[in-house]
Amino acid sequence: MAQVRFVIPELPPNMPHGVLFLTGDHRKWGNDPAGWTFERSGNRAVLDADLPEGALLGVKVRVSHDEQATEEGDVWGGRTPAHKAVVHGDMEIQLQLEGWQDTRQGRGRPSASAPPREELTLAAPWGEQIVRLWWPEASTPPLPLLIMHDGQNVYDEASTFAGQSWSVVEAAQALADEGHPCLIAALSVNDERSRRYAPFHFEMNDFNSGADEYLDWIADTLKPALAERFGMAPQTALAGSSFGGLVTLYGGLRAPAEFATLGVFSPAIFPADFELLRWMENRPAPQSRVWLDMGDREAASLKGAAEMVALTHDLAARLKPRVREVHVTIGADHWHDEAAWAERFPAFLRWWLEGSPTSRE
Repeated sequence: MAQVRFVIPELPPNMPHGVLFLTGDHRKWGNDPAGWTFERSGNRAVLDADLPEGALLGVKVRVSHDEQATEEGDVWGGRTPAHKAVVHGDMEIQLQLEGWQDTRQGRGRPSASAPPREELTLAAPWGEQIVRLWWPEASTPPLPLLIMHDGQNVYDEASTFAGQSWSVVEAAQALADEGHPCLIAALSVNDERSRRYAPFHFEMNDFNSGADEYLDWIADTLKPALAERFGMAPQTALAGSSFGGLVTLYGGLRAPAEFATLGVFSPAIFPADFELLRWMENRPAPQSRVWLDMGDREAASLKGAAEMVALTHDLAARLKPRVREVHVTIGADHWHDEAAWAERFPAFLRWWLEGSPTSRE
């Protein structure tokens, strides 16, 4: 075990009343302050903890009060990314806090990345579905179509879950400037994410998967609506991360004719005891191209992260006999977050557009 000191050098203003404590991946984001309480000295706070050597930490500060907890946030009162660190011996970790989450919920947060060009709403079995669209100016339709999950995190930071986005416009515009334009349709999701994206019944979707319904809607409603507006896309790619990566791979193997290319970022394939691996055994997709990636910090420890990388290579080996091409990328020092996916996205986009049949015509 290593002795780790967490230091908050300066508490932000409007400090809520209550017990200041640390939570994170290492304690499954629990809200019980016991054993993880900071000692305050003026506007400074310190917590000493014993943690395993090689632990990969994602942590946040919370304040417990009235059987509830207020979490640190950004200066606009919205969510903020976790603090990250690798435990290497006795060490000190500085936690710079910007503010607290409050009723503003991030409204007014400026964007460092470009927003979508347009938003439209389509009817869906689960209600109204927001589709966030972007295409390069002066492009001639029809264009290759990229459909992305977690559309609230794809473009500008203002609408994102934790203030980070994939910055897809910047990457797509760079490829368009080189003669490889595309249309991007990003599908926002709500608290039904686990049900809509996990294709197998398990605890997190209350044993009630909605993935087939979601994928059928993409094929039967979204694609025809976009074809009517922009023309029939010469090819369609599907992409997403974590559960979005899982539903991407499942959707591509389930209906290969619908999606020529699959962007499978950091796929969470564990639901139902890795049912995907058994399900895909008799699912050939000989014309499909699969981008498969993983960061080398996507677990609770360095050992666990190495196992995740090994699992990614194993998944690639299982896919290779079933598809046309598998491209594997391992992101060095990449965690399971939007910042990592944003860094890997431009390479995926280039691989897709430059390697597609339409780009070689």
